[in-house]
Amino acid sequence: MKPLFAVREVLLRQGMASASQMAAELKLSVGLVEDMLAYWQCRGAVEPVLVGTHKSCGNRCNSGGCGSCSSTPTSSVQAYRWCGVGGRQ
Repeated sequence: MKPLFAVREVLLRQGMASASQMAAELKLSVGLVEDMLAYWQCRGAVEPVLVGTHKSCGNRCNSGGCGSCSSTPTSSVQAYRWCGVGGRQ
């Protein structure tokens, strides 16, 4: 499958993913995946989404039960979502 369509298929299957996640799955460079995403974005088929992630409190509890994670600042990760306009949905 051509990389352009492979990127589309990953987004269709996963719903949302970062360029680095797609690059790892498809065994492509992040730069190439970003170029493919820019193409789809120009066609109106992909939209960028900022996803907030909590920084780890170091307790590795994964539940947030201690309450310290909720007060920890968040960082944003650039992800992409397939919106289907101008392409397959």
